[in-house]
Amino acid sequence: MRIDIAGWSTSGLRCPDVAIDLIGPAPATPKVTLLQMPNGTGKTTTLEMLIATLSGAAASWDQKIVRSYRRKGDDRDLGTFVVSLLVDGRPLSIELVLDFEMGTARYRTTNPGSGGVVQSWAPPPLVRRFLAKEFLGLFVFNGEFAARLLDERQTAADDAIDALCQLYLLDEVEDFVEQEWARRTKQAGAKSDGALARLRTQLANMTTRRGIIVQARAKADGQVRDTAAEMADLSAKIEERLGTGRSTREQFNEAKIEMTRTEGALVVAAGNAMQALRQPLAIHPSFATSLIALKDNLDNLRLPENTSAQFFNELLEEDECICGREMTPGAKHEIGIRSLRYLDASESGVINAIKQDIGDFTASSETQSPAESLATAMAELGTARRDQKMARQTVLALQQKLIDEGDEELRAWQLQLNKQTKLNAECARLVAEIDADDEKDGASDPCSLKLIDKKIKDFGSKISEITETVTLRKQTDVVKGIMARTKELARLKIKAELIALSNTRLEKVLANDPLTIARIDRSIRLEGQGTGSTAQVLAAGYVFLMSALRRGNNDFPLVVDSPANPMDMGRRRRVGALIPELCSQFVAFTINTELPGFVPALAAATDEIRYLTMFRKTPGTARLLPALPTTGVTQNDHSVVVEGSDYFMSFDVTDEEED
Repeated sequence: MRIDIAGWSTSGLRCPDVAIDLIGPAPATPKVTLLQMPNGTGKTTTLEMLIATLSGAAASWDQKIVRSYRRKGDDRDLGTFVVSLLVDGRPLSIELVLDFEMGTARYRTTNPGSGGVVQSWAPPPLVRRFLAKEFLGLFVFNGEFAARLLDERQTAADDAIDALCQLYLLDEVEDFVEQEWARRTKQAGAKSDGALARLRTQLANMTTRRGIIVQARAKADGQVRDTAAEMADLSAKIEERLGTGRSTREQFNEAKIEMTRTEGALVVAAGNAMQALRQPLAIHPSFATSLIALKDNLDNLRLPENTSAQFFNELLEEDECICGREMTPGAKHEIGIRSLRYLDASESGVINAIKQDIGDFTASSETQSPAESLATAMAELGTARRDQKMARQTVLALQQKLIDEGDEELRAWQLQLNKQTKLNAECARLVAEIDADDEKDGASDPCSLKLIDKKIKDFGSKISEITETVTLRKQTDVVKGIMARTKELARLKIKAELIALSNTRLEKVLANDPLTIARIDRSIRLEGQGTGSTAQVLAAGYVFLMSALRRGNNDFPLVVDSPANPMDMGRRRRVGALIPELCSQFVAFTINTELPGFVPALAAATDEIRYLTMFRKTPGTARLLPALPTTGVTQNDHSVVVEGSDYFMSFDVTDEEED
């Protein structure tokens, strides 16, 4: 499926009233459309309205959000935003209407090919799944999104893979089989209606709690990463600021060295103490006394081999057996053979080994007994702990002195560091509780996901027994397990393919400043470095996202606000030359400072470029009106749109001019 954006129009909103035509007179959708809009002209609002209109998300907006889009000083009751799409060449229009008086949002969908006009958000089923808000955010975004793909505190890269490669469909299969099992259990005749109702309520409550816990874990895990990054940043700032001191700073550095030494000594002392504690006789003298007594008893023991062998040898020399019978040659031969069964040398060997070990274990050292060695080790451990504690207190005192000698900003950094350290520990503890598998089973509101999953499975099994759908429950679990494993394997394979494809393209984009993607773990992780320069990060993000867009069986537009602003000239040229190869439609909101390097590279890569320049009509922009070209101009009381590359390249307004 191919989806193109043909254009949009807006009326009565914060952004200017305007109609944007992204196709124009061309027979097909241009590969690239550049829309130049000065800062303050409504780029962010336009992106938000594009996503809200296409996704249907505004239906859940409250009155405050709806009214926040009302233009200041405008008394119109309604605001509208209409998006025109082409789905495999067929038109589809979705209109969002905001009622500022009522504080509500409603939709109207126009599909000439099927259904006509519907007074709701009702895109065709095949299109609908691609218009989810999460999915739209992957191809309608501002320039910061590419950077978020490489932010280790985010999960944007994993989310992009799940959305673009439709791995969420596997989750839908899991949900479907679970719902089918629930439907079948309701249809089955229950042996106990009351018990069944209670179990279903418990299952529903536990399933809801699982969703809450999963969200809480994701939030806490994100906060762990965020606070860790902020802690590192604050620590670096504090260290740098503290470095400006002199005498106190020298004392501080010496104290830190001493603290490092004492921490090492503490580790060694703790190891020695633990080694001494491994000897029981060092803990209490009674252990040694008992072991020595055991050895003495073993020394006095007549071992089985000695006593048994002597007995049989003497018996063979007698004329009669102990039973009184004559000792014939045959009887002697039989006794000699059978006596071997009673002679066990291994017992003697084991006992001798025990005696030897006891002797070695209880032998006193030439200098100290085990108890004395333990006492010495514990004393050294106590001394090392006191030294480490004193060294740490000295470091903290000197650090506080440096802060007191510093400024308010340094003091604020330290307070924020303490706050983030505490929050990081709390969030890490929460994540550990959620991941734990040793929570007591009796908890009514468990936090452990493993325990929650166990309870959900138990409730499901009991419901299956009551409704006689045990086989169906097992089949449901098998299907869900297959889907989960399939999703895991698919994600691993897709990641490997995207990494290889992205790295191949990065070799071209960053030929003079190489960058390699090592792996994708929530976010994109670079080879041999934590992150790159702003330009490197954006280039890697664009390449990854475009590779993912092209990998699927569908073509989507890419709508980006300020795609090249942070890049230097060389990288603008390389990224600009690459864009036409990576997506079927690229729409960029730009300002005049982004044009050098980026636009010429685009123009050299494709001749399918549509240039649009839009500015708001204000007293400050009135000076521009006399110089408008004679053709390609569309204007109303609020805005002006000019088609053509000449005006586009000569337009020199960066920020909106009110006066």
